[in-house]
Amino acid sequence: MIESGSSVLERHNVCVIGSGVETLVLIPGFGTEQSAWRHVVEAFHNRYRIVLFDLAGIGPGSQAHFDHVRYGSLDAYARDVVAVLETLRVDRGLCVGHSVAGTVAALASVKAPHLFGRLIMLGASACYGNVGDYRGGFGSADIDGLIDSATQDYMQWTARFGQMVVSRPAEDPTVREFVSSLRAMRPDMALSLLLTILRSDVRSRLNEVTVPAVILQARQDAAVTREAAEYLRDHLAGSVLEILDASGHLPHMSAPGTVIAALDRHLSGNR
Repeated sequence: MIESGSSVLERHNVCVIGSGVETLVLIPGFGTEQSAWRHVVEAFHNRYRIVLFDLAGIGPGSQAHFDHVRYGSLDAYARDVVAVLETLRVDRGLCVGHSVAGTVAALASVKAPHLFGRLIMLGASACYGNVGDYRGGFGSADIDGLIDSATQDYMQWTARFGQMVVSRPAEDPTVREFVSSLRAMRPDMALSLLLTILRSDVRSRLNEVTVPAVILQARQDAAVTREAAEYLRDHLAGSVLEILDASGHLPHMSAPGTVIAALDRHLSGNR
Protein backbone atom coordinates (compact mmCIF):
# COMPACT_ATOMS: atom_id res chain seq x y z
CA MET A 1 0.00 0.00 0.00
CA ILE A 2 1.33 3.43 -0.97
CA GLU A 3 1.30 5.79 2.00
CA SER A 4 0.47 9.47 1.52
CA GLY A 5 2.90 12.15 2.61
CA SER A 6 0.48 13.53 5.17
CA SER A 7 0.04 10.12 6.80
CA VAL A 8 3.85 9.71 7.03
CA LEU A 9 4.15 13.05 8.80
CA GLU A 10 1.26 12.29 11.13
CA ARG A 11 2.53 8.81 11.95
CA HIS A 12 5.88 10.16 13.12
CA ASN A 13 4.61 13.33 14.82
CA VAL A 14 6.76 15.43 12.51
CA CYS A 15 7.42 19.00 13.60
CA VAL A 16 9.27 21.63 11.54
CA ILE A 17 10.68 24.69 13.29
CA GLY A 18 12.65 27.63 11.91
CA SER A 19 13.27 28.76 8.36
CA GLY A 20 16.98 28.53 7.69
CA VAL A 21 18.35 27.58 4.29
CA GLU A 22 19.90 24.38 5.63
CA THR A 23 17.87 21.63 7.27
CA LEU A 24 18.88 20.16 10.62
CA VAL A 25 17.24 16.82 11.37
CA LEU A 26 17.12 15.66 15.00
CA ILE A 27 16.18 12.04 15.74
CA PRO A 28 15.74 10.82 19.35
CA GLY A 29 17.12 7.53 20.66
CA PHE A 30 15.63 4.73 22.74
CA GLY A 31 13.34 5.79 25.58
CA THR A 32 13.16 9.44 24.53
CA GLU A 33 11.12 11.53 22.15
CA GLN A 34 11.71 14.76 20.27
CA SER A 35 11.39 16.91 23.41
CA ALA A 36 14.82 15.55 24.41
CA TRP A 37 16.27 17.92 21.78
CA ARG A 38 14.71 21.09 23.26
CA HIS A 39 18.03 22.64 24.29
CA VAL A 40 19.50 22.02 20.84
CA VAL A 41 16.38 23.43 19.18
CA GLU A 42 16.59 26.57 21.28
CA ALA A 43 20.23 27.03 20.30
CA PHE A 44 19.81 26.52 16.54
CA HIS A 45 16.25 27.40 15.52
CA ASN A 46 17.30 30.85 14.28
CA ARG A 47 19.92 29.36 11.96
CA TYR A 48 18.33 26.20 10.56
CA ARG A 49 15.09 24.70 9.41
CA ILE A 50 14.80 22.04 12.11
CA VAL A 51 12.96 18.77 11.53
CA LEU A 52 11.90 16.76 14.58
CA PHE A 53 10.07 13.44 14.60
CA ASP A 54 9.55 10.27 16.62
CA LEU A 55 10.39 6.80 15.39
CA ALA A 56 7.77 4.11 15.99
CA GLY A 57 8.12 2.62 19.45
CA ILE A 58 11.46 4.31 20.21
CA GLY A 59 9.78 6.52 22.82
CA PRO A 60 6.26 7.24 24.11
CA GLY A 61 5.42 9.52 21.18
CA SER A 62 4.69 7.06 18.36
CA GLN A 63 3.57 3.82 19.97
CA ALA A 64 0.35 3.30 18.05
CA HIS A 65 2.27 2.45 14.89
CA PHE A 66 4.72 -0.02 16.39
CA ASP A 67 4.63 -3.54 15.01
CA HIS A 68 6.79 -6.23 16.65
CA VAL A 69 7.43 -8.06 13.38
CA ARG A 70 8.08 -5.03 11.17
CA TYR A 71 10.43 -3.45 13.67
CA GLY A 72 12.41 -6.56 14.40
CA SER A 73 15.39 -5.00 12.60
CA LEU A 74 16.85 -1.51 12.32
CA ASP A 75 16.24 -1.45 8.57
CA ALA A 76 12.54 -0.76 9.12
CA TYR A 77 13.44 2.37 11.06
CA ALA A 78 15.85 3.41 8.31
CA ARG A 79 13.04 3.14 5.77
CA ASP A 80 10.88 5.35 7.99
CA VAL A 81 13.60 8.00 8.16
CA VAL A 82 13.86 8.00 4.38
CA ALA A 83 10.06 8.28 4.06
CA VAL A 84 9.94 11.31 6.36
CA LEU A 85 12.81 13.14 4.68
CA GLU A 86 11.50 12.41 1.19
CA THR A 87 8.06 13.67 2.16
CA LEU A 88 9.61 16.92 3.40
CA ARG A 89 11.83 17.09 0.31
CA VAL A 90 14.97 17.43 2.39
CA ASP A 91 18.11 17.91 0.31
CA ARG A 92 21.46 17.08 1.92
CA GLY A 93 20.15 17.56 5.44
CA LEU A 94 22.39 17.67 8.48
CA CYS A 95 21.17 14.69 10.46
CA VAL A 96 21.83 14.24 14.19
CA GLY A 97 20.81 10.86 15.58
CA HIS A 98 21.11 9.92 19.23
CA SER A 99 22.08 6.38 20.24
CA VAL A 100 20.36 3.79 18.03
CA ALA A 101 18.90 6.63 15.92
CA GLY A 102 22.45 7.52 14.86
CA THR A 103 22.91 3.98 13.53
CA VAL A 104 19.48 4.10 11.90
CA ALA A 105 20.38 7.39 10.19
CA ALA A 106 23.55 5.81 8.83
CA LEU A 107 21.53 2.92 7.38
CA ALA A 108 19.03 5.40 5.93
CA SER A 109 21.89 7.28 4.24
CA VAL A 110 22.82 4.08 2.42
CA LYS A 111 19.29 3.81 1.04
CA ALA A 112 19.08 7.48 -0.01
CA PRO A 113 22.42 9.29 0.23
CA HIS A 114 21.10 12.40 -1.54
CA LEU A 115 18.97 13.19 1.51
CA PHE A 116 22.01 13.58 3.78
CA GLY A 117 24.78 16.16 3.74
CA ARG A 118 26.30 15.03 7.02
CA LEU A 119 25.66 12.45 9.72
CA ILE A 120 26.28 13.33 13.36
CA MET A 121 26.07 10.24 15.55
CA LEU A 122 25.70 11.02 19.26
CA GLY A 123 26.41 8.04 21.51
CA ALA A 124 25.92 5.58 18.65
CA SER A 125 27.18 2.03 18.26
CA ALA A 126 27.32 -0.44 15.39
CA CYS A 127 27.17 -3.34 17.85
CA TYR A 128 26.42 -3.34 21.58
CA GLY A 129 27.58 -6.91 22.14
CA ASN A 130 30.97 -8.39 22.92
CA VAL A 131 31.75 -10.39 19.80
CA GLY A 132 35.15 -12.01 19.40
CA ASP A 133 37.80 -9.35 20.02
CA TYR A 134 35.23 -6.57 19.67
CA ARG A 135 33.91 -5.05 22.89
CA GLY A 136 30.55 -3.36 22.52
CA GLY A 137 29.97 -3.47 26.27
CA PHE A 138 27.35 -6.20 26.74
CA GLY A 139 27.94 -9.93 26.96
CA SER A 140 25.10 -12.32 26.10
CA ALA A 141 24.54 -12.93 29.83
CA ASP A 142 24.35 -9.17 30.41
CA ILE A 143 21.67 -8.79 27.75
CA ASP A 144 19.66 -11.74 29.07
CA GLY A 145 19.91 -10.40 32.63
CA LEU A 146 18.80 -6.95 31.55
CA ILE A 147 15.72 -8.31 29.78
CA ASP A 148 14.90 -10.73 32.61
CA SER A 149 15.00 -8.02 35.26
CA ALA A 150 12.85 -5.73 33.12
CA THR A 151 10.34 -8.52 32.54
CA GLN A 152 10.04 -9.32 36.25
CA ASP A 153 9.42 -5.73 37.43
CA TYR A 154 9.37 -3.11 34.70
CA MET A 155 8.81 -0.12 37.00
CA GLN A 156 11.72 -1.03 39.26
CA TRP A 157 13.88 -1.77 36.25
CA THR A 158 13.26 1.68 34.72
CA ALA A 159 14.57 3.31 37.90
CA ARG A 160 17.80 1.29 37.83
CA PHE A 161 18.22 1.55 34.08
CA GLY A 162 17.64 5.29 34.13
CA GLN A 163 20.38 5.87 36.71
CA MET A 164 22.79 3.61 34.84
CA VAL A 165 22.20 5.21 31.45
CA VAL A 166 22.31 8.82 32.64
CA SER A 167 25.11 8.09 35.15
CA ARG A 168 23.52 10.24 37.82
CA PRO A 169 21.56 9.62 41.05
CA ALA A 170 17.83 8.95 41.08
CA GLU A 171 16.87 12.49 42.08
CA ASP A 172 18.72 14.07 39.14
CA PRO A 173 16.25 15.88 36.79
CA THR A 174 17.55 14.10 33.68
CA VAL A 175 17.23 10.70 35.35
CA ARG A 176 13.71 11.50 36.47
CA GLU A 177 12.74 12.69 32.99
CA PHE A 178 14.21 9.63 31.30
CA VAL A 179 12.59 7.23 33.78
CA SER A 180 9.25 8.96 33.30
CA SER A 181 9.60 8.61 29.53
CA LEU A 182 10.41 4.90 29.84
CA ARG A 183 7.39 4.36 32.07
CA ALA A 184 5.15 6.04 29.50
CA MET A 185 6.06 3.31 27.02
CA ARG A 186 4.27 -0.01 26.78
CA PRO A 187 6.57 -2.50 28.54
CA ASP A 188 6.23 -5.17 25.84
CA MET A 189 7.12 -2.61 23.19
CA ALA A 190 10.05 -1.20 25.14
CA LEU A 191 11.53 -4.63 25.82
CA SER A 192 11.05 -5.84 22.26
CA LEU A 193 12.83 -2.80 20.92
CA LEU A 194 15.58 -2.94 23.54
CA LEU A 195 16.28 -6.54 22.60
CA THR A 196 16.43 -5.63 18.91
CA ILE A 197 18.87 -2.82 19.66
CA LEU A 198 21.16 -4.80 21.94
CA ARG A 199 21.33 -7.71 19.51
CA SER A 200 21.85 -5.59 16.41
CA ASP A 201 25.18 -5.72 14.60
CA VAL A 202 25.66 -3.53 11.54
CA ARG A 203 29.47 -3.52 11.55
CA SER A 204 29.63 -5.27 8.18
CA ARG A 205 27.52 -2.52 6.61
CA LEU A 206 29.52 0.52 7.66
CA ASN A 207 31.53 0.43 4.43
CA GLU A 208 28.30 1.15 2.54
CA VAL A 209 27.97 4.60 4.17
CA THR A 210 29.28 7.34 1.88
CA VAL A 211 27.96 10.40 3.71
CA PRO A 212 30.55 12.22 5.89
CA ALA A 213 30.06 11.34 9.56
CA VAL A 214 30.92 12.88 12.91
CA ILE A 215 30.89 10.66 15.99
CA LEU A 216 30.26 12.44 19.29
CA GLN A 217 30.87 10.29 22.34
CA ALA A 218 30.69 11.14 26.05
CA ARG A 219 33.89 10.45 27.96
CA GLN A 220 31.99 8.08 30.26
CA ASP A 221 29.01 6.19 28.86
CA ALA A 222 27.62 3.02 30.43
CA ALA A 223 25.75 2.12 27.25
CA VAL A 224 28.45 2.65 24.62
CA THR A 225 32.13 1.84 25.03
CA ARG A 226 34.98 4.04 23.84
CA GLU A 227 36.01 1.10 21.64
CA ALA A 228 32.60 1.11 19.93
CA ALA A 229 32.95 4.82 19.14
CA GLU A 230 36.48 4.30 17.82
CA TYR A 231 35.25 1.39 15.70
CA LEU A 232 32.75 3.70 14.01
CA ARG A 233 35.48 6.23 13.34
CA ASP A 234 37.78 3.58 11.89
CA HIS A 235 35.14 2.00 9.65
CA LEU A 236 33.16 5.01 8.42
CA ALA A 237 35.24 6.49 5.63
CA GLY A 238 36.31 10.07 6.28
CA SER A 239 34.65 10.25 9.68
CA VAL A 240 35.91 12.07 12.77
CA LEU A 241 35.46 11.27 16.44
CA GLU A 242 35.15 13.85 19.21
CA ILE A 243 35.13 12.76 22.84
CA LEU A 244 32.87 15.07 24.83
CA ASP A 245 33.77 16.19 28.33
CA ALA A 246 30.53 14.74 29.69
CA SER A 247 29.27 11.58 31.34
CA GLY A 248 26.19 9.50 30.65
CA HIS A 249 24.41 8.34 27.53
CA LEU A 250 22.10 11.36 27.22
CA PRO A 251 24.49 14.36 27.22
CA HIS A 252 22.15 16.44 25.05
CA MET A 253 19.83 16.38 28.06
CA SER A 254 22.27 16.24 30.99
CA ALA A 255 25.06 18.45 29.57
CA PRO A 256 23.38 20.36 26.71
CA GLY A 257 25.95 23.16 26.58
CA THR A 258 28.72 20.67 25.81
CA VAL A 259 26.73 19.02 23.03
CA ILE A 260 25.58 22.33 21.56
CA ALA A 261 29.17 23.60 21.41
CA ALA A 262 30.27 20.41 19.63
CA LEU A 263 27.38 20.59 17.18
CA ASP A 264 28.17 24.22 16.48
CA ARG A 265 31.75 23.31 15.59
CA HIS A 266 30.80 20.50 13.26
CA LEU A 267 27.73 22.09 11.72
CA SER A 268 29.62 25.30 11.00
CA GLY A 269 32.20 23.26 9.14
CA ASN A 270 29.48 22.27 6.68
CA ARG A 271 29.27 25.72 5.17
